[in-house]
Amino acid sequence: MSVVWKSALGLFGVLLGTWLSPAAAANLATATIVAGEAQLVRDATRHALAEGVRLAKDDIVETTAKTLFVRLEFTDGLIVDLGPESRALLSPRFSGERARQASRLHLLRGTAKLTVPKPLTPAAASFTAPGLDVTGVARSAVFAVQGPELQVFAESGEVTLQERRAGKVTAKATVKNSEFYSRGADGKATSAPRPSGAFIQKLPRAFMDSLPSRAATFASRDVAPKPLADIGYAEAEPWIDAEGLRAYFVTRWKPLAQNPAFREGLVANMANHPEWDRILFPEKYLPKPAPASAPSYGK
Repeated sequence: MSVVWKSALGLFGVLLGTWLSPAAAANLATATIVAGEAQLVRDATRHALAEGVRLAKDDIVETTAKTLFVRLEFTDGLIVDLGPESRALLSPRFSGERARQASRLHLLRGTAKLTVPKPLTPAAASFTAPGLDVTGVARSAVFAVQGPELQVFAESGEVTLQERRAGKVTAKATVKNSEFYSRGADGKATSAPRPSGAFIQKLPRAFMDSLPSRAATFASRDVAPKPLADIGYAEAEPWIDAEGLRAYFVTRWKPLAQNPAFREGLVANMANHPEWDRILFPEKYLPKPAPASAPSYGK
């Protein structure tokens, strides 16, 4: 076989591997605007997020205090804008009571704006946050999550949602056009005809603007994210302790338990994630040997 032919086959193999890679095959969305610092966590590795990076199931997008905002455009047209200091997981895999809940994205903390262009239906914007399932967004809505506190602004059209406690649905609500729904640290929910001025002032200015889609700009461009380093325990802990996602992250980040620093963090905070005890100390869960039977003596 000629050198040229071998080279051609080699190049074909590289291209085929790219075409058939999991990320390429399962492309869900593209980062079309990255204004400021932002990171992508894929598997257990942190990457620098850049415009044109395609996102797949299980990807985590995180912004920092230096981020202005990040836009994610899904392949069906759904648009998700993230504000500073936000953490979001694509296609979360819940366990327990929430296992059947559909969700395009789980907002662990921070701010997000969902825009549902026509002809998508409200159900296309299925979305979750701690203690909350959003089952429909008519046109656009803004969400803010900080610990147990939650705020929802139905910017255009209705938002349907359900509250959860200990994984179980405890209440359902419809936030009508322009209304403001808020849940305090005490778990009590209130509604108002309009959002407060303080809420609006905290939002990225881009949330108030109507920016056109940029998906077409990146349709033929696949930008590779730049790897930075493995995720550390402090960065992973909020996800490890997230309600409904604990079992998923045990499976996903089990190999990180071999990292001494990561293991040390897990052990020091075991009370917050006891499911990791079996991973770190499997010898404690080995079957106990049957007690030896007493010898029998014939008469």
